[in-house]
Amino acid sequence: MLRVQARAAGAAAAVTVRQRETWDRMMATNDLTQYVATDPGGEIVGIVSLLVMPNLGYDCRPTAFIEAMVVAEPHRRHGVGRLLLERLLADAAAAGCHKVQLLAHKRHAHDGAHDFYRALGFEAEAEGFRLYLGPR
Repeated sequence: MLRVQARAAGAAAAVTVRQRETWDRMMATNDLTQYVATDPGGEIVGIVSLLVMPNLGYDCRPTAFIEAMVVAEPHRRHGVGRLLLERLLADAAAAGCHKVQLLAHKRHAHDGAHDFYRALGFEAEAEGFRLYLGPR
């Protein structure tokens, strides 16, 4: 059985100072929740972030943004991503969000990721744009 936790720091091997500082900053950010799925042994098998952004539009209802969803390769297609997103979507609804947005790279159009999001009710209705700043 998998367990999904919100704002939980899991065990990690060889965590760098920069990663620890980033994690601490994330945990201190209001309206940012990191969801972590662990297997029965406590190993992290999936993560995803939710940012709830206040909004003056939509009768002042916030917008939720999903970012950085990753499920470890051996655990894909076993319900980990669904558990993560079901919990995240319930929390976004409880926060009164008007909508939930996520970007899925075009390269995932044929590996099942886009179909996965559609199966959860997401619709591809906008064209997204990105601009990467600084070194890649």
